[in-house]
This record gives sequence, structure tokens and C-alpha cells, in this order.
Amino acid sequence: MFFALSFLTVLAAASGGTVTGQCCLASDGTTNNPAAVSVGSRLKLVCPLVPRRAIKSVPKNFELYQFDSSPLDGRAPLLLIHGLLGERHAQFRWQQLAKYLSQDEAIERRYKIYLVRYDTQLSLHDLTATFQAALRDVPEANRLTILTISLSGEIVRDAMKDPAVDRSIARVITMGAFYRGSPLFCHDWMKETIRKRHISPLTRFYRSVGYKLYFDRHKSLQRDYRWDDSDSQMPAASLSQDHEEPAQLPAHIETKLEESRRQASDRKFVVYTGYLHNRYTPRPRSTLHTFLLSPVSFFGTTLPAHLGREHPMLRFINNFIAESVPAKDSQCRSIYPLNDGISPVTSGLLLSNEFMNNLNPCSPTSIDDLRIHSNARKARLFDNTDHLTFIESRRPRGSQDVIDVFSQDEKARPMFAWILKDLTE
Repeated sequence: MFFALSFLTVLAAASGGTVTGQCCLASDGTTNNPAAVSVGSRLKLVCPLVPRRAIKSVPKNFELYQFDSSPLDGRAPLLLIHGLLGERHAQFRWQQLAKYLSQDEAIERRYKIYLVRYDTQLSLHDLTATFQAALRDVPEANRLTILTISLSGEIVRDAMKDPAVDRSIARVITMGAFYRGSPLFCHDWMKETIRKRHISPLTRFYRSVGYKLYFDRHKSLQRDYRWDDSDSQMPAASLSQDHEEPAQLPAHIETKLEESRRQASDRKFVVYTGYLHNRYTPRPRSTLHTFLLSPVSFFGTTLPAHLGREHPMLRFINNFIAESVPAKDSQCRSIYPLNDGISPVTSGLLLSNEFMNNLNPCSPTSIDDLRIHSNARKARLFDNTDHLTFIESRRPRGSQDVIDVFSQDEKARPMFAWILKDLTE
């Protein structure tokens, strides 16, 4: 039960900043505010921020809010798009980043910041259609720069299948996206992992019950964002156990033809991924070492995680994903040790299908191979970084300066400074 509730808290945390104020505008272009600034035939940007009373309501469309009331005045719109359940939180996590960016003169000259609100409980198919209706046909002078966290990265990328949307977008920075889904959203695979990796009946029970309760509430994650098995590591039994409906391919799986058509759009993407250190990284620990440290792990990670502490929860889930049992090589200790507590790095790097099909997760993959085979305009891989570091600029442990292991020649800096750098280049 605690697992389900605290895990929901972590996913819901991937959202924007604290919001107050009045007025909003959905993507149908209707407004009663004469000061509205038209960006496109379907997008008009009005009124600063979001009223607290509106947070309790379910968004009916793609809603757009100003971070401040300054005029667009020839600048490019910068859209910040939240993650799961961000629409329900009065304190959107984007505020920290938006405030940081708005204090930079180069950003102020170049961009005007907006927050997007939408209903994350809809299916990926419906959300893609909603985003396509809102984002197409933006004039060339107002082409959009978009910053996403978590699942919103996949929604924007899917929306760009529409050429009119693709033309409307100049650049996308995605953080912690899972283009290939995540093993975490494969209920049966995780149940198999619990059964094989844990001996204690109590541990098996509370993890299984928590997982069952979570997915009963959020079927869309399992349906739309489960791992696409492009590396053929999902156990065969996990494809058929305990499904209320026949197993079907996740909505994000693409054919080779679809992938080739995507390559031009993917060159607009800057992708941020990260991984936490765990017992499998950077150097695997022995079973004895892990056993001796188990009390420290319980009081430092497991207990705070079950009490809803966000960063301990991500460390807890990080190990959970790293433990995923493989389909083929039973001797493989971990197939996804590099993950941010929600998604493996291989899911967020826009790696080609061919590379994923030939990838052996049980063998160490060089950092250069991951970087070279990314289809993105730029890919960054941050060391010891969890899913919330992207929107908090706060690491779970150590210095706030983070290293991009893909660019060892660049100095370490806080996460928000990396985002600022990529927005102003």
C-alpha cells in the first residue's frame, strides 16, 4: 500500500512550478481577454499563471498559461510540459526552473515562458491527438521550443508525426523520457522479478500488493508505456500472466519505416537521461557486502521510500528496475543497472531499432556506443542523477554539480545550468 501511494507521489512530482493567478486558454483559441497574444491559429497565450481553484478540475483540452504577463514581443514561445498528474498539483515543479531561467538575460531576450496543462489520465493515443490539434500551424516567426519531463516527451514526439506539428516546433528538450517505455510499467515482469529476486515472503507480499494496487488505478501506464522489448529481454511468461485483457503491443512501438521517417524530426531533440548508482553500478557489490549493508539500506532508503520521501523512493525503484530478471541469460546480474528510478537510459536516448535489437544488456555497453547511436541532435547522460533532478536541480547525494558522461571535456555544473546552456546555444 505504501509502495503504491509513494510511487504515485514520485511520478506525480514530475510536473511544473507553483501557480497562482487567473485565466487560461485552451487550444480552441477562444478567449475573453483582449490582450491575448496570438501565436497560431489554434494557440493564443493569455493571462499569467494558473488559478488554484482550477487545479481541482480536470483539463478539458490543451491549456496554456503564461509564466508572467510580459508581451511575447518577437520572442520564441518556450513551453514547459509537465508529467504524470502534474495537472492536479497547485505547486507545479516547473516554478524552480522557470524562475531560474527568467532571471537570465539571454533567456529573457530570446524566450517567453509558458506552462502547459493537460489531462495525463488519457491514453497516449488521445493525448497525441490533443497535442496535434493544439500545436499545428504555428507561424514560422513563432516556432515553439518545448521542454518536457517524463511521459510528456513521448507525447510530443508522437504528435510530431503530423507534419504541420513538426513544422511548428523548432526544438525539443526532453528529460527522463521513456520512448521505449519502462520495465517498471510491465506488471507481470515486475511480479516475476519479485518472485525470483526476493526470498522473504513478507517482502514479496508488500511489494506485490503495492504494485497490484498501483496498476489497478493506472492501467494507461501499463498499456501505453510498458517496455517495448526491443532488446528481447522480457521473459516470455511476463507477456501472458495475469492480464485482464489480451496482451498487445505498447502504443510507442514503431516499424522500421516509421523509424526512418522519424529521423529528421529526432534531429530537433536534445535528450537528457541519467542514472543512479546502485549495487550493480559503478562496480557490482558482492552478496556478502550487500547483506552487511542491508540495515543501512533499510533505514536510509526502504523506510523513507515507503513513507513517501521522493528521492529515497527513486533509489528504491532504481534497484527494483536494475533487478529485472532477463529472458535469456539467467547468469546476468542486472540488465538495466543504468536507470534514473523510472526509466533505463536506453529508453530515453532515441537509440535506433537496429542498435537495440543487437544490444546485449548482459554485456557492458560502452558509453561511446550509446552516444554514437543516438538519433537525437544532442544526447546527454548524467551521472548519479535521478528522475527529479531534472526539475529540481538537486541530486539525491553529493554535490549539486552533475557530469555529462557523454561530454567529459565539459565542466560539471548544476542541472539547471545545463538546461540554460542548451537553450541559449
